[in-house]
Parts: sequence; structure tokens; C-alpha cells
Amino acid sequence: MLDLNLLIQRIIELRARDGVELTLLAVCPNSTAVLEAAVKVAARMNTPMLFAATLNQVDRDGGYTGWTPAQFVAEMQNFAIRYGCRSPLYPCLDHGGPWLKDRHTHENLPLEHAMAEVKASLTACLPAGYSRRGLVSSSPRSAPTSIRRILTPVRRKS
Repeated sequence: MLDLNLLIQRIIELRARDGVELTLLAVCPNSTAVLEAAVKVAARMNTPMLFAATLNQVDRDGGYTGWTPAQFVAEMQNFAIRYGCRSPLYPCLDHGGPWLKDRHTHENLPLEHAMAEVKASLTACLPAGYSRRGLVSSSPRSAPTSIRRILTPVRRKS
């Protein structure tokens, strides 16, 4: 599968060089029906597709979809097999910063605890095969969060 960064770079190059307007669709997999429909479209159109899951939707606790990151990716892959999808499908994390999961805010987690939760979630996403982690650290809280603070301790195991 083509690396997501290379795919995005190619889209940018085509736009700059040839004026080709391309869209890389990102679908929010908020239910089995949405995930299945998106994979069917990717298969039918032979097009790459991003799946931007939030921590509220997919997380170590199952989120409101009931999927852990590994279960979400397995379900996506099962639909790809069922519908003969050969185009790249990229599971991704969107809104992965502290306090962007409702539970973190409802429980009024302090920054260090919220950061530990985010790091544990990222650690679950990596072996599941997530292609991109969209780390949006904005929140209703006033404590700014450096992207380095989130990423530094998280390493992909080879």
C-alpha cells in the first residue's frame, strides 16, 4: 500500500503541475453501516479512502462504536475483502489530543492524566495499523499542549 504521505504529496504535485483537482475523502466511521458503505464506494470507484476515527468513536474502551483500534481495522479489512476493494484504505486517528474524548472532560482529568490516556490510545493505534494520527490538541482547557509532548514517548516497534 502506498504510504499516505506519498499519496498526499502526489496529489499536491498533480494539482501544482497539471491543475488537477483531486479530493482524498475522509470518512468518519461512526457506525458499521458507514464503514461498510465507505469501503463499498472505495471498491466501486477504485479510490483511496481515509477513515478518520475519533477517540469517542474508536478507542481502547471500545468507544461508542464498540471497536478498539484493532477491531476497527479488522472490520475495515473484512469489508475490503467482501467487496473486493484493492485501493488503499487508511485508518486514521482524528481529534486525538487531551480532553477531546468526552470522558476526559466529564471526569475533569488533570493534564497529566489526560496525556497518559492519549498516549495509551496512540500506543493502541500503532500496532492496529493506523496510517496517520491527527493530533488536535485544542480543547476547552487553557493548558497548551506541545505536539512533541504527545509524540516523543510513542515509538513504533519494528
